[in-house]
Amino acid sequence: MGRFRIAILALLPVAAFAGPPAAHRVPLASAGDGHDTVPAYVDGKGPYPFILDTGADQSAVYPWFVRRAALLKIAGKDQDLSGQTGSARASLYALRSLSLAGIAARGLDAYGLPARRDTGREAGVLGNDLMDRAIVAFDFPCRAVELRPRAAGAVALTGPGHAPAMAGIDKGTTLLTLPVRINGTEGIAILDTGSRWTRLTPGFAKAAGIDTASRDFHDAEPFYGTSGHPVTPRTGPIGRLAIGGQSLSGVTAQVVALPVLTQDFGDRPAMLLGADILGRFRFVYDHAGRRVWFLPSRCRAGAGA
Repeated sequence: MGRFRIAILALLPVAAFAGPPAAHRVPLASAGDGHDTVPAYVDGKGPYPFILDTGADQSAVYPWFVRRAALLKIAGKDQDLSGQTGSARASLYALRSLSLAGIAARGLDAYGLPARRDTGREAGVLGNDLMDRAIVAFDFPCRAVELRPRAAGAVALTGPGHAPAMAGIDKGTTLLTLPVRINGTEGIAILDTGSRWTRLTPGFAKAAGIDTASRDFHDAEPFYGTSGHPVTPRTGPIGRLAIGGQSLSGVTAQVVALPVLTQDFGDRPAMLLGADILGRFRFVYDHAGRRVWFLPSRCRAGAGA
């Protein structure tokens, strides 16, 4: 079983029970702190606000939602839940069905997440276990996500004539990776729509000529992750970033020592490519096919240099 990657996410109020929507396109709803949610259905009920997270191997649920939906804990199957700041022991819960925009999965096991430290009301995270059934277009400027069955092909979401970037896999997980350059320095990036911020290791920053002790950087708010241990990143300008055939200048990101990146990549330059950067594009994601596209948003031009 692949390990689980999850960012610190904000929550939204739960809507009234309703039938699952038939449309392929669903809105992104702002959680008020930089995170976005989509309306998902669990065991035929909902919609509930979930993060659609390319950085999560498996879907997951928060304690309040476990109680609200009366989810069944799977006895004897507690497992390690690995996140940005470290690992913790977690229970598994049985979901009879999980669906979003007409894409449905049955008989999934969902991780139980630790209770949040804020006042958010998010139900959980939709991971690659659901997205394996679809090709997904994240269009953050349009405030929408589109999903199509994989059998329908990618052209309906990308348009004709667009070649994909072929992704690798973070060993031991299902998470997709792409080579990246920061100021000409090579590294590896995990594609993580569930992370509000793009985050790179201090070693990557140093190799790319980034001085986090300069006046341009400041301490950001600490985050806790799955482990519950606080981590305080340094936020500031990192220069020029190139990935997937796109080049961006004037990029701001966070520099922080994350156990997840050290565990998977050792001393190699590595980073999480978060929603702040992916949100500049119409980001089309075919997890099962290990293909991604960075296209201009249908609501405004992309931010490439």
